[in-house]
Amino acid sequence: MERKEQNKTILLKLSLYLISLWILLFMLIVLKVDISEVSLQMTKDMCKEIICENIIPLICLLLILAGGVGYILFLDMLNNAKNLPVEIESCESVNYENLSFLATYIIPMVCFPMETDREIFVMFSVIIIIGCIFVKTNLYYTNPSLVLLGFNVYKVNCKFNSAFGMGIVITKGKIQAGDSIKYLSLSDNIYFARRI
Repeated sequence: MERKEQNKTILLKLSLYLISLWILLFMLIVLKVDISEVSLQMTKDMCKEIICENIIPLICLLLILAGGVGYILFLDMLNNAKNLPVEIESCESVNYENLSFLATYIIPMVCFPMETDREIFVMFSVIIIIGCIFVKTNLYYTNPSLVLLGFNVYKVNCKFNSAFGMGIVITKGKIQAGDSIKYLSLSDNIYFARRI
């Protein structure tokens, strides 16, 4: 049972990382899609050629869809959180960390040259390595895509004798001191929560 929960948590973390890459993946689709061969009378050979010319945009689209499935599972897990509510004693917004993720990782990758197979391999390798680092170090909460979807990130302290004392909370909408939240633990000090 514990192994199953660990696998579910890792899968959720990877989904959140994919969600954080939505902006990058969308930009790569715009930069790399080639629809010059599209016509009203398509043959099988023309379709195959268009698919071959658009492998990178198709991979990006599949990753966006995988992140979308992860987002739906994430919302479902959050709605079914079984932990008792806790009251927030103090909280501080840390949404600025999302901007640093965008400026440090997403924007430079859009400018990454992808003309040769080697450059494409290096870019996707960098994305995978950064993903592994984010999952291992629990930095997946720095997610600009979640901000666009209406989520906020807070550093909170909860009332004494609560289930957790201090941690990072990702919540849809805003929270403040005195609010009660229902939460879902994702790692040692990172929680998804909703205000009740």
